[in-house]
Amino acid sequence: MTGAAAFPGVGVLYRATDQMPFLELAYAAADRGFTSLVLGEHTHIPVSSDPACFPGAGDTIPPTYPRLLDPYIALSFVAARTPMKIATCTSLPAQHDPIALAKALATLDHLSGGRLTLGVGYGWNADELVSHGHAWKNRRAVVREHVELMRALWTETEAEYHGQYANLERSWSWPKPAQPSIPVLLGAAGRGLAMEAIVGWADGWMPGGSISWIADRLVELRRRWAEAGRPASGPVIWVVQDPVDDDRFQARLERLASLGVAEVVVAFDTVDKDEILPVLDRYAKLIAANAG
Repeated sequence: MTGAAAFPGVGVLYRATDQMPFLELAYAAADRGFTSLVLGEHTHIPVSSDPACFPGAGDTIPPTYPRLLDPYIALSFVAARTPMKIATCTSLPAQHDPIALAKALATLDHLSGGRLTLGVGYGWNADELVSHGHAWKNRRAVVREHVELMRALWTETEAEYHGQYANLERSWSWPKPAQPSIPVLLGAAGRGLAMEAIVGWADGWMPGGSISWIADRLVELRRRWAEAGRPASGPVIWVVQDPVDDDRFQARLERLASLGVAEVVVAFDTVDKDEILPVLDRYAKLIAANAG
């Protein structure tokens, strides 16, 4: 499409289960020209968890959620065996020691040649967060401080950080990421406190939802980003979408390209390979046509 905006990459978000082995999916996506493989994170799901807090449809927690792979270990296999970018959507940094997580992520980006994007979230499961020693009301501040501490370790020779929920005395830590710093995109609704956080400390946004809603929020995000003096290149945007028919998907790609979106991630929930592979085959044709 001469003169049109560059098409975004197209990736796969998979909530890995035993129905299709994870690496089999990764190979299938890479062979078909998909540009990224994305995983979510839950360290565990307490039996006491309130299903009404789950952000999906209905009041039940999908049975896949207690079975999610550790995303950092799983994505290291993808990076070693495919050329795809790797990302999380979303990881939960409040549920980790940020010093140890910073090392793991820096190692993953270093060994992958700079292919890691970190989508982070505040989480929806209060009991899960409490298991890690944090109060639900403090989740936003904990995530911000953990990200800030990790970024210091990624970018500074002698890193130091002092916050309410994270603390680091002057320290050395290598390897550094292959990238100048690992991009951190906030996966949260782009309004209110979430908008402030994206502008204040994130490198971009990782939303889902309708294209029209995302487009409206991007106008405000980019205005506030510029007013805050953030980099002129603007926020990095990855968008999550459910599978749809080919014509609708092509229309979404064209609209998202015009919005300057870097990556469109197709989210697959609990489906077996006989359902996933035909969708990948269909979209592979669109990816190839748009690339040409």
